[in-house]
Amino acid sequence: MIVKINENICIDYGENPLTGNDSSFKDQGIKRISINEKWFEVISLSELVRKRSEEDGYYRVVYIQVNMESGEYYIGKANRPKWSDLKRYQGSGLKFKSKYKKNKDNYTRFFIASCSSSEETERVEASIVTEEIISDEYCLNLITGGGGTSKRPSIAESRQKKREYMLNNPDRYKAMLIGSKKAFQSGDTPALRARSKRIKEVMSDEKYREMSRDRIKKWMEENPEEYQEARKNNHKKIKTKKVQKKRQKSLEKWKLENPDEYKKWQDKLIQSRTSSEANEKRGKSIKGFNKANPEQAKLNAQKRSVASIAKTSKAVSMLDLKSGKVLKEFKSAQEAGRWLISEGFTKSKNPAGSISAVCNRRPCTTGYGFRKKAYGYDWRFSDEVEAGFLPGLG
Repeated sequence: MIVKINENICIDYGENPLTGNDSSFKDQGIKRISINEKWFEVISLSELVRKRSEEDGYYRVVYIQVNMESGEYYIGKANRPKWSDLKRYQGSGLKFKSKYKKNKDNYTRFFIASCSSSEETERVEASIVTEEIISDEYCLNLITGGGGTSKRPSIAESRQKKREYMLNNPDRYKAMLIGSKKAFQSGDTPALRARSKRIKEVMSDEKYREMSRDRIKKWMEENPEEYQEARKNNHKKIKTKKVQKKRQKSLEKWKLENPDEYKKWQDKLIQSRTSSEANEKRGKSIKGFNKANPEQAKLNAQKRSVASIAKTSKAVSMLDLKSGKVLKEFKSAQEAGRWLISEGFTKSKNPAGSISAVCNRRPCTTGYGFRKKAYGYDWRFSDEVEAGFLPGLG
């Protein structure tokens, strides 16, 4: 007996007409089902079990879900490794899932094809679910059949495809990118704090740290030139004032929150810098750099000299010999010497030596007493003047 469900679906019950709305996982004696005037033999459950793939044990089938009351239907495919998985899976179409959830008991599933590979299930489904079928108001399929499941692109391929599409269609993503930029550059917000917290929780996990290390190591080995270029760019960026300020602020915060760890880190840092291996390596590196860059090496030596003088120099004061009044103050004896030369008080190339001798009250070359003046003035270290040490009182 043939029963017409709708214009495209007919069911041949044979001599055992269907009664009630039993599940499709019961043998109901249905022989054939017609889809768009094409007949398919209905596979019984006992036959389907025996059609399991011998190579990998998968069940690969094409089926149709029919709502016996409303006449709606859905055609799909399934590739499942277990019988329980196949029984549990009913279909993935969004429209069908919504309908099935509301009227589960009204649907009956019929298996209409058993295939040997996932590619074959795609071909069979594509031959059935055509544009003509989709145009039927009772059909719950949203797209034509044959959607790829056997040849899925890799993650890298998918990302590249998305990237190329976004580059080729910037106008479609302009609003999204502006909104995203505005959201993540708007300062301290609850959303940003929550996002930072999630990132820290993930990255603090040793598993993900190890994954990141392995990924970077692999990239370094496969792209040595790009790695060297990235290192140069990173080094330049670290030297910028903005980054240095940010790093210093972060370090100060960490130092206050973790004083014990900071002390251990400092001890370890000093030990690594002062070890014999580090000194030897540093010496070789400096010699090689000086040989390759003589002019830069000379400038670096001058910078180190100036930095050393600034670090060890003491402020000096120029005093009147009679009254002991401070006439002028200098940051160092070298600065005072440069001032004396510029003002024409001396033609000596190194007046700073005489100024230091007076400040330190060194013995005179004649052997009588100590130096009390230089270039017509008395000189004292500024901190001694502030402490009340007057000329002649030593």
